Amino acid sequence: RRRKDLEHLVGLASEHRSLLAFLTHMALDPPTDSVDGVMATEGDNELLVLSTIHSAKGLEWRAVFVIWATEGRFPAPHSLAPEDLEEERRLLYVAVTRARDQLYITYPVKVFDRFQGVTLGKVSRFLEGISPNVLVPSRVVSSQDPIF
Repeated sequence: RRRKDLEHLVGLASEHRSLLAFLTHMALDPPTDSVDGVMATEGDNELLVLSTIHSAKGLEWRAVFVIWATEGRFPAPHSLAPEDLEEERRLLYVAVTRARDQLYITYPVKVFDRFQGVTLGKVSRFLEGISPNVLVPSRVVSSQDPIF
C-alpha cells in the first residue's frame, strides 16, 4: 500500500514545474486517502468515488463525470497567463482521460453568482472545436422553476 502511495506521490509531483508549485498545490488540495482500494473491481457496480482532478492522476474508472466544464471554472478565472491556461487545459485533459468506457462532461446553463446574480453559463473554451462526431449533446431540463 505504501509503495502505491509513493508511486502516486511521484506521479503528482512530476506534473508540477517546481517544488514550490507542487507544495503549494498539496497545501491547497491535499490527497485525502490512500490510492489503495480506490479502483472498482469487476462487478463492483455500486462504488462511487468523488475525486478532484489532481487526486485522479494515474487512476481510471469505468465512467467519469466532469462537472462545471464552463468558462470561469475551466479555465479558472485567475488563470490569465498563457502558461496558466495551458496548465488548466492539461488538467481538463487529465480529467477526461480518466474514463475507460463512458465520459460525461456537464456544465450549467444558468449560473448563480453572488455579485452578478443569475448569468448564462458558457461551455469551456477548451471544449470548443471538438468534432460533433465525438459529442452527443443532451440537455437536462427541470420541471420546476429554479430556486434563484
